[in-house]
Amino acid sequence: MILLKLILNLGVPLLFLVMFIRKKPNKSGSISVQIISKSGGKYHVHKTIGSGQSEQEVEKLYFLAKQQLERIRAQPKLFISKTDAVINQVFESLQNTSIKTVGPEIIFGKVYDSTGFNAIEESLFRHLVIARLTFPLTEISRKKFFRIKYLTL
Repeated sequence: MILLKLILNLGVPLLFLVMFIRKKPNKSGSISVQIISKSGGKYHVHKTIGSGQSEQEVEKLYFLAKQQLERIRAQPKLFISKTDAVINQVFESLQNTSIKTVGPEIIFGKVYDSTGFNAIEESLFRHLVIARLTFPLTEISRKKFFRIKYLTL
């Protein structure tokens, strides 16, 4: 009961919390699948998904009713803007190959190159210097970090 009061205080209508799916036999022998709620001791039909004769038809309708109930229970967005749509479109088009990590390698890599350390062709030295600048840790912690970060690549 306390949880119900807490949820209702968050603004979720009680109607969405007590909706469920019912398989109701009809006089004709078919079975109707409905989304209903119960309030005041009475059942209220919100949507009839359909009716079926066979068990497979009824299960298909039950699955569709579950999907419909999830859509009904979903919280609607208060403000939908064009920028939200554009941002969603951009993120949907992203793939792992199109993402570049921006971080210490880019920033400290330029410092490393501009100070002339790029004359040392050993890439391991470059990674050690950047790791030390980025994470000034104890010797043991730096070794653990370096082992995890760079040697597992």
